Amino acid sequence: MAIETVELGEVHLSLQVTASPKIFIKKLNNLVSTDLELKNHPQNIFEYQITEPFLVKLTNSSEYQLKLKTPLILEKQRISGSSSAQDFLKAEVRWGKKREHLKTLTQDPLFFKQQNSLNNISEETYFLNISTQANKSIYGKYQGSLILIFEPMA
Repeated sequence: MAIETVELGEVHLSLQVTASPKIFIKKLNNLVSTDLELKNHPQNIFEYQITEPFLVKLTNSSEYQLKLKTPLILEKQRISGSSSAQDFLKAEVRWGKKREHLKTLTQDPLFFKQQNSLNNISEETYFLNISTQANKSIYGKYQGSLILIFEPMA
């Protein structure tokens, strides 16, 4: 009985690993809470606003887009047992690197490019500003839900 030796060829394989871009958003005031509270302006008690700094960290990308899922509507909280209609206030939501040059966010995406990148990681501070003008005849507590959609660009 003869055993025949068959030489197997070599298989050369080239492997390229592409890491997907990732984005991390962190509120810079070190609070765990994601709640924000608008305060009235000292010169105009009917103007409510807040400006909060956030750190945006990107890996494998230096650009991202940002949009609102839905416009921010502030709804008046009902007093238990009250059947009165709820009042609504529309709020303006703005975002940017410098407080003086914030861009108004809508449901259409805005594009942002980060300048400082090292080893495929970029980090920059941005400011979120929310403001609304209260109706002078509407008193009470208001609440709303802000949903921002951040998408890293490949």
